[in-house]
Amino acid sequence: MFELDIALRHVTTNRRGTAFTLISVAIAVGIIIMSLGLTEGVRVQIVKNTVEKNPHLIISPKKGESYISMYRSLSDLVKIYPGVSAVSPRLVGQGAARFGNKVQAVEFVGVHPVEENQLMAVQESMISGNFSDLRFNKIGAILGVKLAEDLKIRPGGDFYLYLKNNSIRLKVIGLLEKGTVKDETLVYVSLDTVQALVGQGDVVSEIGVKLVDFTGAPAMAVQMNGNSRYITTSWQDFNKEIARFVGNQNITNMLFYIFILLISAFVIANTTIMVVSRRKKEIGILMAMGAERRSILMIFLLENMLISVPAGVLGCMLGFALARLITLLPLNVTSTGAGKAVILIAARPEYFAYAMAFALALNLISGLYPAYSAALLDPVEAIGSE
Repeated sequence: MFELDIALRHVTTNRRGTAFTLISVAIAVGIIIMSLGLTEGVRVQIVKNTVEKNPHLIISPKKGESYISMYRSLSDLVKIYPGVSAVSPRLVGQGAARFGNKVQAVEFVGVHPVEENQLMAVQESMISGNFSDLRFNKIGAILGVKLAEDLKIRPGGDFYLYLKNNSIRLKVIGLLEKGTVKDETLVYVSLDTVQALVGQGDVVSEIGVKLVDFTGAPAMAVQMNGNSRYITTSWQDFNKEIARFVGNQNITNMLFYIFILLISAFVIANTTIMVVSRRKKEIGILMAMGAERRSILMIFLLENMLISVPAGVLGCMLGFALARLITLLPLNVTSTGAGKAVILIAARPEYFAYAMAFALALNLISGLYPAYSAALLDPVEAIGSE
């Protein structure tokens, strides 16, 4: 195939033009890889801290009621829904915790520890103690680490939990760190203990549900609301801005990549047009020797495509290196409850495949017009050009 031979020869001899095009494509690909890794890292962190550490669905009492009394039967019914991975009845309330002369507003959650751990993976957030101990310790409590710091209480210490005129003395048997604002207010207690504090009998205030696929929460909520008079709400309803970000990220990224593609294509096309103008005599000679216009078109397209592979590889390496450098930058902002802020990068194999496809598409698009204009040259005029 003589078109490939000519394309290879020109790519290897025209070092300056080849290097310019290669660097242009590599920079564009590098930007794509860097933005893909960083934006996906942000999405993963948001999903981890907001979606995975909270129920995907919350089942609330019927209208006009404050509690769910038949929660065991309702929980068993929810468990058989397709896609449900965990169900945990919970009695949630707002109160105050006092240790010595320190008093802090808290959110107490009464749970069965086994079911709650399946729902929230609480044990993974424990920094001291064992979450399952709540099953046997009716006066035990597990506190958010920031709440414990504010109260200046350590594991083993006793404190009072207040709800209106009622109170109960509890012992800290563990600390957890979710890395969210919950660390400043959360108190986990046995469900039986909170029921005694609330004084409404064997009831819960909500049932938390976790799904295999969290994106299916709205559809599941609609289905559950249609099947019962209990009110089911998805996590998207509680976190509309975050849900919008997670849902629209792919569209935003695609628009950004198209923008980069167009800018880079114009730069590379301009370079290729300049190359064509300098090679008019060569094109005319090839046509005089019997080369068809299709062959001329193929030569210039092949030249661009040959550059795209090494440019794509270089761009992937450059983008990944830049993203890694950004993750190492010192940050002055601290995340709520976590004590530090980090930038994550998600490096998935498919991203590099996307980047290589982007490099190929970029060189193909940028080479179409110059290659087409070269194929339309008049052989006589091309040979006579300077």
